Amino acid sequence: MTTERHVLAKIEGPNGTAEIVEVFVDGSNSPEYEVRFGDQVHVHKAEGAASIEAMELVGL
Repeated sequence: MTTERHVLAKIEGPNGTAEIVEVFVDGSNSPEYEVRFGDQVHVHKAEGAASIEAMELVGL
């Protein structure tokens, strides 16, 4: 199975930097979105939810 990842955005704030990554798994029609902050990775089904969490994590 092939997985493709694309960084959609890097968000910087007083607490650090978070990345929002779009993830496509081979055979899937819809992506998932990862929020990467430090050594944490959180998975979301919607880009909006990932964006909100990323902003909260960086302190915006």
